[in-house]
Amino acid sequence: MSHEQILDIRNLTVKYHTFTAVSNVSFSVNEQDFIAIIGANGSGKTTLIKTVLGLLNAQEGTIVTPTGVTVGYLPQHTMSLDRFFPATVDEVVGMGLLAKKRFPKILSKQEKQNIEDVLHMLNIQHLTHKRIGALSGGQQQRVLLARALVSNPDVLILDEPTSALDHNMRKQFFDILSHLNTSHGVTILLVTHDIASASDYINRVIYMDQKLLFDGTFSAFCEDQKLSPFIHTHSLRHKKMGDES
Repeated sequence: MSHEQILDIRNLTVKYHTFTAVSNVSFSVNEQDFIAIIGANGSGKTTLIKTVLGLLNAQEGTIVTPTGVTVGYLPQHTMSLDRFFPATVDEVVGMGLLAKKRFPKILSKQEKQNIEDVLHMLNIQHLTHKRIGALSGGQQQRVLLARALVSNPDVLILDEPTSALDHNMRKQFFDILSHLNTSHGVTILLVTHDIASASDYINRVIYMDQKLLFDGTFSAFCEDQKLSPFIHTHSLRHKKMGDES
């Protein structure tokens, strides 16, 4: 089954003063892709997605999406919420809708229903009126995912969403992403250092070191001997996990 192109990046270069963080990167994304974007610290992964989101300006190149395509974003370092933070779960999720409104910022009846629906989809409806600061790390991450999803985005971009989760929580989180991808048709771009945990869910790997060094399947990625030892470390880890299962 073929899918339409939903994002096209061509010859993208992004600099911080004289430092080039992303250099002449080109790739396209199709509907219902589930792509892992990987690379060492400082390789330009977060710069790339922030540029796609319009949070940073490119010095060269283009980013094209079809008219009407919407994007949800779960940024990095979202797990440090103060336990006394007063907002409830439904209020935090509602922020994903209120942020796009002009004053007066009031949720409609349909938008409140959307909040209920996404909480049910992520199986956290029982937490609706709980303070988010009182939740576990895994529960908080589901709430923040719900905030990114409540506006029904076509594309979901996540930056290291599982870095603070244990192995079981990571699996549950990836299962949720897989369901969104396969059952709801959400296109996913996942920045991660944990390619082993994600490998059963993704259909493509993009490997960066300022430039785009690899774009293909996980199996081809593991077999490419020309690339960095970073790849083979994760390949061996994935094999070990498979041997233990």
